[in-house]
Amino acid sequence: MKPALLSLQIVFLLTTFALGEASAKPPEPPPYNQLRYEENYEYLKNPELKTGPLDSIKYIPLGKNGKTWLTLGGETRQHFEFIDNNNWGAGTQDDDGYWLQRYMLHGDLHLGENLRAFAQFKSNFEAGRRGGPRAVDQDDFDLHQAFVDYRMRIGPNASLTLRPGRQEIIFGSRRFINYRERPNVRFSQDGLRLNLKTTRWDVSAVAARPVEVDPGVFDDDGEDRQAFWSLYSVRKDLPMPFPANGDFYYMGIERERAVFDQGVADEFRHAIGTRLWGKARGWDYNFEFIYQFGTFGAADIKAWTAASNTGYTIPIKTCSIRLSLRAEAMSGDDDPTDSELNTFNPFFPRGKHISQLAASGLMNQIYLKPQLDFKFGKPWSLTVGNLFLWRQSADDGLYSIGNGLLRTGASSDKLYVGHQPEVELKWQVNRHLAWKATFNYFFAGPFLRETPPSGDITYLGSMATFVF
Repeated sequence: MKPALLSLQIVFLLTTFALGEASAKPPEPPPYNQLRYEENYEYLKNPELKTGPLDSIKYIPLGKNGKTWLTLGGETRQHFEFIDNNNWGAGTQDDDGYWLQRYMLHGDLHLGENLRAFAQFKSNFEAGRRGGPRAVDQDDFDLHQAFVDYRMRIGPNASLTLRPGRQEIIFGSRRFINYRERPNVRFSQDGLRLNLKTTRWDVSAVAARPVEVDPGVFDDDGEDRQAFWSLYSVRKDLPMPFPANGDFYYMGIERERAVFDQGVADEFRHAIGTRLWGKARGWDYNFEFIYQFGTFGAADIKAWTAASNTGYTIPIKTCSIRLSLRAEAMSGDDDPTDSELNTFNPFFPRGKHISQLAASGLMNQIYLKPQLDFKFGKPWSLTVGNLFLWRQSADDGLYSIGNGLLRTGASSDKLYVGHQPEVELKWQVNRHLAWKATFNYFFAGPFLRETPPSGDITYLGSMATFVF
């Protein structure tokens, strides 16, 4: 790491430590949510529950009845990355790392019990990267979210909420519909969401367009070449002999000039999926299955994915240990010359679904990832894992986490892409401040060696985040 950048991050940690400590007194306030609009600070209308200097901006009363208030908040993230042999050596290479900075500020205005307005601004910068910033690195200043909620009670335990505007959208395990926390610039969409909540059901209908990130000031607009729609339902406490919850959903996407190893054409795709998840006696599980159909130019789409994440947590006095295995298969195209496309489309995938490096995307892929998670009390945690990666079809290529084609599969029939050990150390200094360091090393396998360049990848990252 560059000495100057390391010293800046150390100064950042030390100078924010004291401010975070001041608000760490009991009673313990709720943790911050990465979806900031999910936070609710109405409880701070009771002044006895204020525990820190920043609580004064979390509940700002604007009326005498206590039903109208404003919440302010934000975050700054300082992230250093070094990647040796990025994309296994293809493209412009950076020799000494680069600095990513994220600044976000939001306001949440509650106007009575049924109406609220939320707005969030972003400013993102990159410095020192050879070849300049990527599309997800730089956005000088822009509106990230701006929406209005109108909530109607339709029964003693049910409500209906209408949300038009620019917003972050997540569903389920956040694998395929996500705000992409890993990149420097987060992801949002312009659209309309209708949400029904009851005691056991949570159902959302969405129609939206992804927001295209442009690096200037107030120049981000909804994509004209993409559209997304969905009906997603979650049922808690399914009537089964073991603890279980279920997701049942339909999603659709339309893209102009979509790129696959088979070619370039307009894509109109539907997806039907289900997820079963729960916890019991130290065990946790998450199984998901999706089938996709539609058209790609004149070709029919038939694609699928099957995924699992199963773990067991061992409670110990001083720490807890979770042993887990993640396994997933995403279909690839089995014949690039026929009139059928079998490549799975992950829609808007989580940027760090597999690892912080995210060397490849969730298309035409099979992976296994055994992992150990250690939690040492509250502040420290350690993750150690190893990712093993194959192509699902030898007739399809390798894709990026942004769903772009990295290299064609026409030059090799080898399936094994490689494996990647990783270590990640996290320090939750206090409620506001967190730091983590990540090391990944990707050992290139036969497919990469037969489709050079094929250098092993070294990834080093250090990230400090302050949230308020």
